[in-house]
Amino acid sequence: MGFFLNFGEQIDGYDYRVINEREARASAGIMFLLGILSLFSVYLYRTIFWAELFSITFIIEFVVRTFINPKYAPYMLLGSLMVSNQQPDWVDAAPKQFAWRLGLGLGIVMAFYIVFDKISLIRLAICWICLFLLYFESVFGICIGCMLYEKLNLNVNKCPGGVCETTGKQPFEKKKVVFLLVFAVLFLITYNVLQNVKYNDTPKIVIVKSPDK
Repeated sequence: MGFFLNFGEQIDGYDYRVINEREARASAGIMFLLGILSLFSVYLYRTIFWAELFSITFIIEFVVRTFINPKYAPYMLLGSLMVSNQQPDWVDAAPKQFAWRLGLGLGIVMAFYIVFDKISLIRLAICWICLFLLYFESVFGICIGCMLYEKLNLNVNKCPGGVCETTGKQPFEKKKVVFLLVFAVLFLITYNVLQNVKYNDTPKIVIVKSPDK
């Protein structure tokens, strides 16, 4: 039974339980993709069916992660398949556990709205917050919950991406800033050309009032 009810793995060379960061990021990417598609379906098909279905799987995922074992959570299993040919990147399990408990808290709030069939701005905001957190973890490797764990002065061995161990940001080359500005200007030029030249003749709806009798 203890084999299942454990958070993290005990790996030789580490005196603390660890999580494979590659699997965590892969699962976050899968969840972000499905989550954003489910929200788009709300606007495309005028139904919250897919959004609710994804929300339920989100809740189940974090219940399994926090109360059973992350390695058996559905999206973590899919993530592990996606990165099965990569070397594991072991990080301290404690910050992840803290972050995923926060995710479970958001899931519990969503469950309230699902059970009582309520639609509100709070429910929509929670969805976008979850997607924001998943995006940052999957794309940038930034676990915001882990960073919060470190800010609370809790004991941390190794955070994902080393964000808890670094003393400051790496210097950003000035020429990179110049290139960013150049690309921003090119983007604005492209936007204006498309809007004013190519799509300038887009038919517009004109409302014609009937003359008074």
